[in-house]
Amino acid sequence: MTGFVVGLTNDDPAVTTPVFKQYRYVQHADIFFPSTTAAMSFDQTSDTFRYVIIQNQFAGRNAICIAEVKVFLRGKA
Repeated sequence: MTGFVVGLTNDDPAVTTPVFKQYRYVQHADIFFPSTTAAMSFDQTSDTFRYVIIQNQFAGRNAICIAEVKVFLRGKA
């Protein structure tokens, strides 16, 4: 998998389908193979978000298959 984005939003994806890159996101250009771990980080902000979106823009009828996603929050001193 390559070129995917991880995004943050407060819009419920079950109600409003996320539009590729129309939310706060970071993009990862490296290639990830099966069983690989990828870490993504966002710049620090005081904003809060409810949903994490992982998307990729495909030319055909493809899908992303992700077995596990863990979300960690930065700690405050």
